[in-house]
Amino acid sequence: MKARYIGLLIALIVLAAGCISGGGTSPSPTTTTTGDLPFTQEDMEKAITSLKSYEYVMRVDSYNGTRLVAQLRTEGAIDFEKKLKAVSTLSNSTVGGGSYYLAYYYTTSKGYASYIDRNGTVTWEAACYGPGEGPNMNSTVLDGLWKVLDMENVRVIEEDGYYLIYANETGGTAIGTNVTNAYRTRVEVKLTKDLIPVEVKRTVYYEKNGAEWVDVTTIEIKNPDSATVEPPRDLIDYLEEQGIDLGEFLGKC
Repeated sequence: MKARYIGLLIALIVLAAGCISGGGTSPSPTTTTTGDLPFTQEDMEKAITSLKSYEYVMRVDSYNGTRLVAQLRTEGAIDFEKKLKAVSTLSNSTVGGGSYYLAYYYTTSKGYASYIDRNGTVTWEAACYGPGEGPNMNSTVLDGLWKVLDMENVRVIEEDGYYLIYANETGGTAIGTNVTNAYRTRVEVKLTKDLIPVEVKRTVYYEKNGAEWVDVTTIEIKNPDSATVEPPRDLIDYLEEQGIDLGEFLGKC
């Protein structure tokens, strides 16, 4: 029997358009270009997919011209071996009269809980997985990062004990409505010598509604293979207000 508690609270509905969808320097760094990289795409993919756990902070800043109009910040942690994942996300936009999105999510191998507040409309859920079900551990912020080596004009610099990857390409993908032309993408990646990501920055230049836009996504990776995955405190507190002890509930799944 699949145990489930589902709650719905409609506080306010606001229809608003948003543009967010989902050291030092070395004195003599060594630079290599596409034809002579110090590692292969397969090497990088193997290093990233071999990670057992990590924590991350992701930030997306969207600019209309030079004006910052929307931001998204996500803090997360994932443990592939224990099948644990925790995510907290907050985004806000001044486009179309303003909007915001707040979400908390936590899953174990046996069950999960979530809380979403979209412009005042709040939904929450706590449930046990049924037979043959379980969390999706395949989609992460590092998916396909190794494909940066397929981009145009790739450069790799060895500096201060790290590999720094720089790549540019014409075109790209910008997520959102009324996007007519994503015309330039720049990616910067900082790796350890073991090819573990430390920082990722992706900048996409595009046109939307006839105006120039820029999306800047930055990701910081922390505690590789030693992550602490705990449910967001605000998720725990909200469920307690609904009469649910999250730890006790998941323990019975």
